[in-house]
Amino acid sequence: MSNEINNRYFEWLVGEKQGEILLFDHIEDDDENVYICFKDKSRINEALVANINQTDVTNKMMAEIENPTNVWKFKDEYVGRQEEKWELNAAQEKVCVQPFVAGRKVVHLIPPRRSAPKTSNFGTVVQTTPPPPQVIKATQLDSNINETDPVYILMSKSKKVNCDIQMNLTIALPPKSLYNIAKESFDEGSSKVIEYIVKNISISEITEAIKKALGDMYEEKNEMNNNG
Repeated sequence: MSNEINNRYFEWLVGEKQGEILLFDHIEDDDENVYICFKDKSRINEALVANINQTDVTNKMMAEIENPTNVWKFKDEYVGRQEEKWELNAAQEKVCVQPFVAGRKVVHLIPPRRSAPKTSNFGTVVQTTPPPPQVIKATQLDSNINETDPVYILMSKSKKVNCDIQMNLTIALPPKSLYNIAKESFDEGSSKVIEYIVKNISISEITEAIKKALGDMYEEKNEMNNNG
């Protein structure tokens, strides 16, 4: 009984898992984010989870609940939905005057009954305030080239032509399932996911990818000229 009392429950509010309840397991901290981990081995960023008794769940994907009998409920509404309508024309024939319009599905979240006051911190881990993001003011990619170098002078005085290059860039991507949840559950969710991914690509990664692409392009042209 004591273990059951100490259990902590979390409910999915969005996506395919909406209404699913998970049991808390432990906390993980990677110095930048705090994650709530569950018994099913899944985890979620603490910033996406609402506290007990919190009714504003804007930009939240889960919420802590008191127990599995006092949960969030969901009511579907179809905005702009119109049923098919038929009428008799002058020849007394039935004609469709209003085709069926499915409308847009909107899910209204109904919060659970308020629980007795208790702490709702996600464990004893205290998340430190991360340093502010570095602001890059340079208008060009970083380069170690000495502007007095003869190669640099040669290149700066040469005529330039626009060329397309093929570039491969390896980046860490969140799973497609999270992209779909964000797309379906939040305003401009898909574009925000893309912005998050791009924001986490470092200038050095782009620079190295461009360097390799340029080297491959010039070497390929050399081989073609030699073979010709």
